[in-house]
Amino acid sequence: MDWEKLISRLAPLRTRWDVAVLANLADSDGPVRPADLIKAINSQSCDGQITWKVIEDTLRRLEASAYIARREVPRGPRETHYWLLPRGRRLIGALDLLDASYNDEDPGADGDALSG
Repeated sequence: MDWEKLISRLAPLRTRWDVAVLANLADSDGPVRPADLIKAINSQSCDGQITWKVIEDTLRRLEASAYIARREVPRGPRETHYWLLPRGRRLIGALDLLDASYNDEDPGADGDALSG
């Protein structure tokens, strides 16, 4: 495994909000407005609320990394929609596999997996 390449690919995932945005976009039926992302994420979060500044920074970073795409609605009040690109779908698939591999167990339950 080329761990340096892997780390660079995962670099945009800096906080839990990055994963929350990707997961919510993956669960959506189509493009999503930032306000709807905030509402969904805040209703799911047990220990904090995502702010407009954080969602804007997160969306900008994920878009620059080609995980998501953005479209401005040309008519009426300013409105923006976001959706997952194929690269983002692949990342969500890999994160789903990682999550399933733990099978609801404590990741540290196997002892010192990192020693040695």
